[in-house]
Amino acid sequence: MRPGTYRLLREQACLRGVSMGQLVREALERQYGTEGRAVDPEKQRAMEKLFELEAPVADWLEMKREIEKGRVGK
Repeated sequence: MRPGTYRLLREQACLRGVSMGQLVREALERQYGTEGRAVDPEKQRAMEKLFELEAPVADWLEMKREIEKGRVGK
């Protein structure tokens, strides 16, 4: 995620009093029409727990390198 995007999400979440994950879920529903589709409740709970972490997110290749680096203990 680009720093400007992260900053914007954080600001909007603060203004609305919701989590950044909630903003992302709302955007996905608007963009892809997920509203009304059946979602496995267990998967939904897992996604919500991940969004609650509000962990920093970077470019996929950068994150993959960090994961691999952590796995080999370097």
